Amino acid sequence: MGEMPFGKGGAPALKDFFKTTRFRVLMVVGAMLFSFLLRAIYTGGIMPFLSSTGGLLMMPLNSLSVSVGNSIQERFGPFLSAGKVAEENRALRAEVQDLREQLIDYESVKMENEQFRELLEIKERNSDFLFEPATVVGRTPDDWFGSFTIDVGTYHGVSLRCPVITSEGLVGIVSEVGHGYSKVQTILDASVNIGGVDIQTLDTGIISGDMALAQQGRCKMGFLPRESGATLGDTIVTSGTGGLLPRGLIIGEIQRVEMETNGLSLYAVVNPAADIQGAKQVFVITDFGGKDDETAQTSAPAEEDQDGEE
Repeated sequence: MGEMPFGKGGAPALKDFFKTTRFRVLMVVGAMLFSFLLRAIYTGGIMPFLSSTGGLLMMPLNSLSVSVGNSIQERFGPFLSAGKVAEENRALRAEVQDLREQLIDYESVKMENEQFRELLEIKERNSDFLFEPATVVGRTPDDWFGSFTIDVGTYHGVSLRCPVITSEGLVGIVSEVGHGYSKVQTILDASVNIGGVDIQTLDTGIISGDMALAQQGRCKMGFLPRESGATLGDTIVTSGTGGLLPRGLIIGEIQRVEMETNGLSLYAVVNPAADIQGAKQVFVITDFGGKDDETAQTSAPAEEDQDGEE
């Protein structure tokens, strides 16, 4: 059996233990620790020592806490901030709507100012004209000739065959008129016939539409004499014959001149000065000097009287 730290009769052999190497080692270690403690107290470094020691122990706990916090934020953050996000979205939508309304108002004012400027320019060139500004409110999608509806009618003084123009030139004529609207046939339409004149050569002809040319946004001036000197770049204006349209409205510019199939006359392909397909704001000439009031008739929708008798 191993040795016991007790003497004979079971009494502790303390005197023998104090003489052992183990006791001496313990004494040395204790003395060293006591000296370090005294030095720390004397130099004031005991708190930094304890703090750094505590910091080393807390680092794993801090890392774990941060990791758990981030995980919770990623998973439940959107739900926790949903109310705030919804409120911000409502505020942004209201701001966007306000800006959109301001933009609409700005565009309306800009369009009106542009329209008035164009009207003044036309009036300066044609002091005898009476105008009614109009807005294009509808187009027929399957109409090759670009006919459209405007928001003025008999109530505004518009009548059948009133010329419709922009500041660039002639667009068409009124083909149907109601109390508060009118339909316009453009100069690309094959059923429209308007007297035209080449201001360079003074040759006259008839402006009319053509299906093939209409797809290119052009019309033709037919019945030019074979000896005509009309050529590329000449300007074509209304001749004013018949009193239906005023003289001198710009129609367009000649693109080319060709012989008719019958070989008896020439025709010119004309590129309209006005933007036929893209016009949004136009002017209806309701009256002008030399207008033939007998042939320019107003067509108003018939009104049927209804009695309340049973």
